[in-house]
Amino acid sequence: MTQTQNKPRRSPVASSSDPKTPLSRDWRALLGDRTPTPVQAQAIPALLEGRDVITTARTGSGKTLAFLIPAAARGWGLRETRGLRPEVLVVTPTRELAVQIRDVARELGMTAGRITGGITPTQTRREASGKGLIAGTPGRLKDLITRGELSLAGLKYVVLDEADELLSLGFLRDVGDILGAAQRQSQGDLQLAMASATFPAEIRAVAERFMTRPARIDIAPAGETAAPQQDVLGGATGATHVLVNTEATDLLPLAAGQIQEALREPGGCVVVFCRTKFLVKRRAERLSALLDGELVSPLEGNMDQKKRERTMTQLREGESRVLVATDIAGRGIDLPEVRLVIHLDIAATAEDHVHRSGRTARAGRSGTNLVLLIPEQRALWQSIRRRLPDALHPPLTPDEGRIDKAIQEKRGQGRGQGGASAGRGAPQGSRQNSSAGQGQPRGSAGQATPHASRSGSARPQQASGGRASSPRSQDSTPGTGAGRVGPQRPKRRGGR
Repeated sequence: MTQTQNKPRRSPVASSSDPKTPLSRDWRALLGDRTPTPVQAQAIPALLEGRDVITTARTGSGKTLAFLIPAAARGWGLRETRGLRPEVLVVTPTRELAVQIRDVARELGMTAGRITGGITPTQTRREASGKGLIAGTPGRLKDLITRGELSLAGLKYVVLDEADELLSLGFLRDVGDILGAAQRQSQGDLQLAMASATFPAEIRAVAERFMTRPARIDIAPAGETAAPQQDVLGGATGATHVLVNTEATDLLPLAAGQIQEALREPGGCVVVFCRTKFLVKRRAERLSALLDGELVSPLEGNMDQKKRERTMTQLREGESRVLVATDIAGRGIDLPEVRLVIHLDIAATAEDHVHRSGRTARAGRSGTNLVLLIPEQRALWQSIRRRLPDALHPPLTPDEGRIDKAIQEKRGQGRGQGGASAGRGAPQGSRQNSSAGQGQPRGSAGQATPHASRSGSARPQQASGGRASSPRSQDSTPGTGAGRVGPQRPKRRGGR
């Protein structure tokens, strides 16, 4: 941990044994019988001292309670308010995360609501009016603040959850406007906390402009020490990390085989990540046909709010055990016992890969993080691998470094088919036609036999034998994003 030493700007919370402070509560009692995680043990006392805090820790490490418990312990957000006038504001990049934070806050006894896209103004007022804590997405929060419907006059505490995403180019202006309005309207000092699994140094520098001498609490992955100015990348360090080299036409049969193996026992679920909304829909349909008896649920930004909430309910109640999603599902969404994460497309950035991987091996459970690598995405994978912490590296395989320039050039030229389906993640001028990411599978899921890493880590059951050698389909399907090589620009996700 790296922490700047300074005197607290605000009055600390008095001991719960002090009879003069009836609103203060023992924060450990709020955890119940749970042992504080490292991030909770360090962040909660700093926040209770009244300090601004930047917390960076891997996914599944308990960051949500780390920033909610100090508010509940101080009595903030516990009582009903008049209208839309919260004491605690939590800003998140996605609707699903806002709903999740609202539910956790309610479990702590806080009056909590949410303000996000996808619900009507009437539903928004019913959901958030009178609530001491409001969790919301930047676009909707800024809109209501600008129109004077959301008052920040009584605000005491602001949290930016998944702060690296909120402070990316797509959200920076909205977040800055929200914080500026909070500072102008609130009475007295405003406490600010930022929490994320990733916090690149350049983004941290921007974040610190909004804060007063923040305490920096960096929980590095096991065996690593993060220097103050280094990028901090947490992740699913307790997972088994595996890379399998395969061909585009074998992606879905191979994924289906791995899903069947992971879900052989009752319970648990699998998350499959795709680069674009188009691919989520197509691949969910194909996997549903391959996985007889399993409900396969898609999740992407174009779905209306009711469908998105129904999908999350089905997953949490065990009705569905397979989620196919864009990176919207990688940011803070908590699902029960994710046994396997599959990357059907390589993530656009190392930060996105970390968040995806963090869906599994949470809260001390085991899990597998599986990268399915086709030749068209090897160059992109190399750029992502270089930026991952050692704990998240799958063992090296001979094929992943073999970059076929002819394939890269062919994918870079495109043939006009992929532009419409490649999605917004591709840079301008480089939306390519790509090979059959979800072409007709040859045989059953169990027939795929790609080459898998064999260096000590446990491997998925289907990932054995030699690499599939059949030729790629001549009738290729556009939209795998296969030719997009190198880091991509941050994606705007406002209004989801």
